[in-house]
Amino acid sequence: METTLEINEMEAKHLTWIHSNKFTTPELFHKRFILPKTYRQACSIMRDQYLKKGFLGMTKAESTTFQDSMYFLSTKAIQILDENEKILVKKTNYPVRINPYERQHDLDVQAIRIAFEKNIQLGRIFWLSDFEMRAGITQGVKKAFLAGDLDKEEWRSNWVNTQIKGRRTPDGYFETDLDGKRYGFTLEYEHVQNPDAKIGRMIEYLKDSFPNVLRLVVSANKKNAARMMGILRSKVSERDWSRWFVSDFEKAVSLPFKKIWHQLDHPIGR
Repeated sequence: METTLEINEMEAKHLTWIHSNKFTTPELFHKRFILPKTYRQACSIMRDQYLKKGFLGMTKAESTTFQDSMYFLSTKAIQILDENEKILVKKTNYPVRINPYERQHDLDVQAIRIAFEKNIQLGRIFWLSDFEMRAGITQGVKKAFLAGDLDKEEWRSNWVNTQIKGRRTPDGYFETDLDGKRYGFTLEYEHVQNPDAKIGRMIEYLKDSFPNVLRLVVSANKKNAARMMGILRSKVSERDWSRWFVSDFEKAVSLPFKKIWHQLDHPIGR
């Protein structure tokens, strides 16, 4: 299969990151990358360069400005990135569907990811997004792909659509260096207050699917974070409290990593 598009290394870096999140906005794109240097330049790159070249599609949410439009990879961009081993997808014509009801939640998760990727206390971040996990990509699969060790066609033939099976995923999984050690974390973001039963299902899923990592929960505000602490203490075995950390969105996107969190059994980083 041949395509008519050519993508340079910088474009591939930008587009690969956008696709790993499913979509992005000019504001978040600007925050993530050193270049473009200004927000206006970020808008120009996405609108006048990537959109006009056919690398991106765009959808505008109701009651938002042009700058808040959501950009996602075009089918042609997916095809050429796949051919050049830059992204891992089940099918190169797989459409990106943006749920407007999840838009703000997804953008907030992306903002948290950007803050962690730029956090001065963290190094060598490996990130696996909710979008990737729902596409059947696991930690091992993505690591093998990035290392050039994955048989992509074999993976495609054995691919499992976790979304069809109703299996939930965390909002993100990442590994990073912190104080000279390598840690794995799951990230859950509570955009609106979740009922106790939903939080209980989250706890059980993480216990079964990510048994050996630390669990980070970010709520939209301090009040919700305090409520989350109480619910988790009532539902998580006390012997596991040290594995759970809670914070709020403002802290997560603005503070050094170790100053963000409260552990279930005691506050940390204060």
